[in-house]
Amino acid sequence: MEQGKQGADNLAAGAKGGAIAFSLKILSTGLGFLNQIILARILGAGGIGEVLLALSIVKVAALIAKFGMEETMMRFVPLYIVRKDYARLKGTIYFALQFCLLLSIFLGSLIWFFSGFISMDVFHSDGLLKLLPFIAVALPAGVLYEVIGGILKGYKDTFRALLPLFIISPFLRLVIFLLLSIRGGTPLYAVAAFLSAEIFSMLLSIVFLFKKTNKIRALKHGTEYKRVLNVAFAMIFTGVSAFLFTSTDLWIVGMFDSTEAVGIYGVTAKLVTLIVFSLGAFSTVIPPLISSIYASNDLNELRKVVGKSTRWILSTAMPITLILMLEGDIILKYLFGEKFTGGYTALLILCVGQLINAGCGLVGYLLQMTGGHKKYMKIALFWGVVNVILNIILVPRIGITGAALSTAFCLAMVNIVAMFAVYSKFSVLTLAEGLKFDIVFAAVVAFFYFLCRYNDFSPGYHILLGCSLTVYIWKSVVKNDIPWRLLFSKNKSG
Repeated sequence: MEQGKQGADNLAAGAKGGAIAFSLKILSTGLGFLNQIILARILGAGGIGEVLLALSIVKVAALIAKFGMEETMMRFVPLYIVRKDYARLKGTIYFALQFCLLLSIFLGSLIWFFSGFISMDVFHSDGLLKLLPFIAVALPAGVLYEVIGGILKGYKDTFRALLPLFIISPFLRLVIFLLLSIRGGTPLYAVAAFLSAEIFSMLLSIVFLFKKTNKIRALKHGTEYKRVLNVAFAMIFTGVSAFLFTSTDLWIVGMFDSTEAVGIYGVTAKLVTLIVFSLGAFSTVIPPLISSIYASNDLNELRKVVGKSTRWILSTAMPITLILMLEGDIILKYLFGEKFTGGYTALLILCVGQLINAGCGLVGYLLQMTGGHKKYMKIALFWGVVNVILNIILVPRIGITGAALSTAFCLAMVNIVAMFAVYSKFSVLTLAEGLKFDIVFAAVVAFFYFLCRYNDFSPGYHILLGCSLTVYIWKSVVKNDIPWRLLFSKNKSG
């Protein structure tokens, strides 16, 4: 009886936290795409290509500078809270912040020093040379507030953990860029807006952290440095492998093609991430919950939470996937411009990879939070390297389509292999319940949609898609595949 009650509380905690993250993620996604639409319209494909390359450089540097500490805090903070080991809690937090700050300053200095080589010899873009100093200065600020976000997630304070990253930063970037663009839009203004937003978000995160850690600041602290670094070391390699999936394709397109191709591919790849935005939302809530449940050795509850969260993720991913795959060319044309329709084939390929990603659930986080971080590191790193090799082979031959093929294939494989690693560890597949229905539904809708479109029945295929998605969402709500009931249930777990 008590276990059932606790299970309901865990699902309610996951759903409530997921609802907060989901709501913020919707706003963040809207702001992010509004940013990209405005950048594409003002700067054109070439200009936004330069900005995307600059932002990808700071993203990769931040992955290294965080050294896996964001995810490590999501594991250790709830663990020490459950054990009431507040001395180690304080020491671990302080160690993570100091370590990442020093590393980010060092990497920022390297970017500044080698800005000429990166711009001219690697990407062959003189415009990028003006942007990299701003990126170097922004790096420590971005790293600090993301690590603080990991700490706050460990405290299960989802709102404050995500507010700077999901809302404050993209909102300020948009507003500041528009104000600067009154004098004429340039890539330099876009990156200056990014720098300003990162600094403000860092300051806000520090305020949130001080309030959260008020009770432990006066305590003496101690840290299991070796244990923390051991986990973080595996996390950083997992993070590097994430770069191999999220930025390698963009970089290789930049090396072998024009900044215009980078802009088209970057916008397309960003659009496809809509499919997994619910996965991103739940990944901020479920991993600390997994860590807490695993610490209590309740494997049945662990299986239940992970399996149900996969269903929630897929139920939100499926409608978005159908919209993008069936009407992606229309979206690219009318939102970003005629030139961006050249990315439609890449969009279709990337959609398949991301749908598999969503359908496998939080397999990577499950391994990371339950002692399998090294195993997941090896899986992700192997397929990340394969992705780099395939990109180098395919991009010079078939351009951005080759980048999409290699990235989608390797993304699918890392999730499938990780899924079977989870099965071998816990004897459970993380695939969503009722997956057969989703497959049949998507195939039937796609068939009749293209039949109507081929026969030039223009109102018909839009109506068909709208009605089909309404039915799917209605089914998901009725069967609680979208966790609306849990969102309003009383959460007694604190």
